[in-house]
Amino acid sequence: MAAEGNAPSPQTANPSATAAPPANGATAQAPNGAAQVAAPAQTPPSTGGALEELIRAATGRKERPKPWVDVTSYPWADEAFSGRFVRRANYQELYGMKETGEEVDELIGLLNIRPKARVLDVCSGNGRHAIALALRGCKMTGLDIGPGPVNLARETSRNLGLAVDYRQVDALSISFEDAYDAAYLTCAGLSDFSPTAAKDLLTRIGRALVPGAMLVAEFLDEASVKPSDVRTWRFVAADASLFVDGGNLQLDERLYDGDAKSEVIRSYVVPTQGAMQQFARCRQYYKEDDVKGLVTAASMQTVGFHAGSAPGLRKVVAKKG
Repeated sequence: MAAEGNAPSPQTANPSATAAPPANGATAQAPNGAAQVAAPAQTPPSTGGALEELIRAATGRKERPKPWVDVTSYPWADEAFSGRFVRRANYQELYGMKETGEEVDELIGLLNIRPKARVLDVCSGNGRHAIALALRGCKMTGLDIGPGPVNLARETSRNLGLAVDYRQVDALSISFEDAYDAAYLTCAGLSDFSPTAAKDLLTRIGRALVPGAMLVAEFLDEASVKPSDVRTWRFVAADASLFVDGGNLQLDERLYDGDAKSEVIRSYVVPTQGAMQQFARCRQYYKEDDVKGLVTAASMQTVGFHAGSAPGLRKVVAKKG
């Protein structure tokens, strides 16, 4: 929340007050009448262009961004960005997610996973779910577009002596055929895709599954949406910043579009050094009927819906016929 303070009050003019020093290079008259060269005037420190940019962003009246047109997603494919984000993001703190072990227990039950099952983790992030399932005997494949997450997941799995197949790839480009016994998309991952892209994604996942295999996909529940816009200020410590290396001042906006059933999340970041940076992503809210339609279009059957891994999330369970 933005800190509010009183603006400094202007000082009242006083005829007896000491006169301001002359401009740089001018002369001043000494009391004895001799001329003296004035000392160079001190230039007041600049408030910085980055802060001025942030103030303009906060007070400007710009057109609202169009979801999935003006804004799509964070630059996950950028190694520095994705590496920083995946190492610092704590989903339990950010979104109230369940602990990984609890999530994995639920996935095993919903997907009817058996030992040595071939399981596909879509948008696998730091690999925490894939690693937990590999420790329980599953043959895991993890997909993520970000080099940072893939590198971290490989490092962690290697240190644990696990052979998990992580691939840096856009999930919308996969072309597996009948290769997996189960698949899942956690952390409301379905909502990171527009309805059109989500349909394409589920179709590709369906093709990757063997007949009778199950899919669990998590999404943002439209019933939980707060339609009002939200704008907050905060100071972010260096070890907690998701966007830059070092501490920063940050203005976060959440702009909900009721027609598109989606929100734009936008952050203006002012680091201690350098110019202001802007990061934005779009997230889609779905009704259960919307998700059923996506599942049907992907030639799968909806088995049911369950509570998600955090407040405001739902999971759909689907089956390939």
